[in-house]
Amino acid sequence: MSTYLYLLSMHFKNTGMKINQFLFVVLLSIGCAFNSFAQNELKFEVNKVLPFISIQENQLAEINTLTDLDKRYPASWVKEYISVEISAYKNGSKTTASGTSYVLNQAQKELIRLADRSSDIAVSVTYLPENSLKVNTEKQYNSSVTIMPEKNATYGESAEQLIQYLQQNGMVKIEAGSFTGYDLTAIKFTISEQGQVADIQVAMPSKDSKIDEMLVAAISKMPNWTPAEFSNGLKVKQSFVLTIGNMENCMVNLLNIRSFE
Repeated sequence: MSTYLYLLSMHFKNTGMKINQFLFVVLLSIGCAFNSFAQNELKFEVNKVLPFISIQENQLAEINTLTDLDKRYPASWVKEYISVEISAYKNGSKTTASGTSYVLNQAQKELIRLADRSSDIAVSVTYLPENSLKVNTEKQYNSSVTIMPEKNATYGESAEQLIQYLQQNGMVKIEAGSFTGYDLTAIKFTISEQGQVADIQVAMPSKDSKIDEMLVAAISKMPNWTPAEFSNGLKVKQSFVLTIGNMENCMVNLLNIRSFE
């Protein structure tokens, strides 16, 4: 991360941006793959697209509670636990470990730690809700947690190389004034298990379809990346999104850009 921030600082120095602008961008870049400003102050970012609920592979051994597994777990809803089931594939076979507590037992923690990396971890909680009703009926909460690889997909030798590629093959071709106010366009793409760019789609079109077509073409011509990889050597596909314009646009939440925690 420190190397990346250094490269960004040099980039901003070369383009004459002020230090307070640089610090603002550093804050925005926490948990993001790459972050940059192109020429003419046209802002663009490339961020990882994460599932709604995810956990890093290197955190699996530290899971002790339902909230450790899913930071969005609504523990305040629960008055009493009836059952807590953790299900995952282990060595290719679906396995379930049961308990009756917010704190996971040894079997549940072991299943989470040894779960196959290519499949999600399912959580099913049956509980009595925390309320003042005279008749308190059982409720169920279900969720699915995606395991994120230890090594993320990377472009070239550094983040600066991706910045340069996008500037030279995309940003410099966009006329000044094409993005104003809250304008935002977004192009999603996936890096396959082989490191190839695939599944390119315009997630949020710009006001000029020619700009979108140019961006899609630029992304499709990118050299191969180093694919995302789990600690056991399993390579997996990973999704990204290129955004250009104002990230304060309320529609940005639809892109499922999420930071690593």
